[in-house]
Amino acid sequence: MPACNVIVLKGHPQERLKRLVRDCSETLARVIDAPLDRLEVWVTEVEPALWGLRGIPADEVLGTAARAELEMPFIRMVLLQGRPVEQHHRLIREMTDAVARVLEMKPDRIRLQIDEVHPDRWGIGGVPASVKRAAELAARAAQA
Repeated sequence: MPACNVIVLKGHPQERLKRLVRDCSETLARVIDAPLDRLEVWVTEVEPALWGLRGIPADEVLGTAARAELEMPFIRMVLLQGRPVEQHHRLIREMTDAVARVLEMKPDRIRLQIDEVHPDRWGIGGVPASVKRAAELAARAAQA
């Protein structure tokens, strides 16, 4: 169920963006102790003309300083409610570090938001997560 979207300024090499997907997926899975097949991570690129840097479209600013000093990647994560605050803090730290490492920039340029959603307000295949989770737990118990 966990979802993570990393929003960056368009123009990074595709191989770097693929590494970003891999590293963020691995970090998220490790920190929340979830299997990789349970989470989704994707990168969204924004056209420079549609991204404001210092109040000016990025396509007009990028030549004035190094990209890593101007760009401010935004990480938005959606998790089901109930995780401890310490886990949120660890996610903030480790996801920021992963993005900074891959994009070769200082962590203080990166922003991250965690949205918690109640399981009754998150759907998976048209079924509330609370219902789907209860069914999965019952199936596991029956197999045990």
